[in-house]
Amino acid sequence: MNVRIGMNMLLWGIEISPRHIPVFEELAAAGYDGVEIPVVGQTSADLKTMAAACDDLGLARTASAFVGADTNPVSPDSRVRAAAVDNLKKGIDDCCVIGADRLIGGLYQAHKYFTGSAATEQEWQWSAEYLRTCGEYAQRAGIQLGLECLNRFEAFLINSSAQCRQMVEQVGLPNVGVHYDTHHANIEDPEPRQALFEIRNVVNHIHLSESHRGTLGTGQVDWDANFAGLREIGYEGWLVIEAFGTGDPALAAAANVWRNAFASREEVYRSGIEFIRARL
Repeated sequence: MNVRIGMNMLLWGIEISPRHIPVFEELAAAGYDGVEIPVVGQTSADLKTMAAACDDLGLARTASAFVGADTNPVSPDSRVRAAAVDNLKKGIDDCCVIGADRLIGGLYQAHKYFTGSAATEQEWQWSAEYLRTCGEYAQRAGIQLGLECLNRFEAFLINSSAQCRQMVEQVGLPNVGVHYDTHHANIEDPEPRQALFEIRNVVNHIHLSESHRGTLGTGQVDWDANFAGLREIGYEGWLVIEAFGTGDPALAAAANVWRNAFASREEVYRSGIEFIRARL
């Protein structure tokens, strides 16, 4: 498989800054091809400093973004929906500054926004219109958008790979694709090979994340089936490890992580890259 292996920096917290450059150095030494950095309001200067450090280390970048209640693209308030467009465009701009080629995450709705009912057709259309507007903006900037299928406890608009494919096809832009995450798929999708086959023409990003969000291979994700599916569809792109811990209280609360499912961060990234290499 012609893939690149990355590490999601959320393991070190939400607010990633130049103080994390020593972590970049450790990841480069461990053999990673890139890092995935959340763009959450860093200054342009900080983004440029991190980009330069990564360039020196030979690390490519991808970026992730969060959508909050005040920038919710499926809000009934038109002012909030307008703010959602501005927010995602800002994330795309930050992507360019940090030298990332894609922006990923649950971009289609505010995280943990629920109404108590299933999504309506109107909410679906609001999200599709917003994604098309922002997708066109991203396309002009040379940026891909990866729509991450989040489980039912984190989102209500899109949970499964099939739903995400439907949204991607409706948006209809070549730079907007499905972001498949093994943690969420383990909850929501059918057998991994079937799920991956059904998104084979629209998948543009992969997160490798354990069922308990810790060290790969120590939970319940069917890794043999996932890697078999990736090989069968001829996937070429990023395989990014995503793990969460309790070190950042805000992130722990957002991801419902109440214990560390690993001995150390070093264990996660050192054993993780070996785990992936053994299956490629």
